[in-house]
Amino acid sequence: MPTRLEPDAKFGRPAFRRQGLLATWAYRTRVGILLGLFVFAMIENSRHPFPLWAGILRFFDGKMADITSNDRHLALLLPVGLYGASLLLRLSATAALGSRTVWSSRPATGGLVEDGLFSCVRHPLYVGSAGMILSLSLMSSLAGAVILVGGGIPFLAFLARHEEAELLRNLPGYADYRKRVPAFFPVPGSGCRLRQAIAGPLRENIGRGLRSEAANVGLLGGFLSFWATPNILLFWIAFLLALAFALTAPIWIPGRSGGVR
Repeated sequence: MPTRLEPDAKFGRPAFRRQGLLATWAYRTRVGILLGLFVFAMIENSRHPFPLWAGILRFFDGKMADITSNDRHLALLLPVGLYGASLLLRLSATAALGSRTVWSSRPATGGLVEDGLFSCVRHPLYVGSAGMILSLSLMSSLAGAVILVGGGIPFLAFLARHEEAELLRNLPGYADYRKRVPAFFPVPGSGCRLRQAIAGPLRENIGRGLRSEAANVGLLGGFLSFWATPNILLFWIAFLLALAFALTAPIWIPGRSGGVR
């Protein structure tokens, strides 16, 4: 059975070379691709403005004619809380990476990072991204949720696979690390102390983590505002304030690690 490393006569080496170039291009433009999925989903949401969280409410209470303010606050706790928890994972993982942020055009191969969440799972950033996608899906219409989950989750899996292939080729020690640490979910009894793994990097480099995740921090600010009151203007005001807060964080929250990694 042919593998990617052993092309058969039908496809040949040029086809596999093109496949590699396409994968590299997709990795380099991953932020734009994910943003495109988000915009496409928001367009669908504007056409079908009935979020899944409202449908869940009516599923449990079929006689509900109107969703009260209390019902709305209660139902939005799940997606907003999930978004916040997922952002916390990304903040911690980004802080552990230091200057090697998620915006790089290729996986960082300067040294193996096993600090923080990277001691528990190999892809904490993608775990956080998947949680955000699920959260946004709950706040979207059915069509928007299908776009986000159907497009976003497989794309994250592709990114993780491509990144691992690069690291296996170029980073000494990654093969052994890959054997010891699971990809996405901590293994019970593995010695992973999740609370310390999250908190440690945040104590050291939270400012840089906030700056790198500024757009996601801004969205969380907007979602918290929308949870308080469904006002679109207030959503964008809160988004911009949270964005400014995150972008300027390294100025007024100095790092404790004593240097740029």
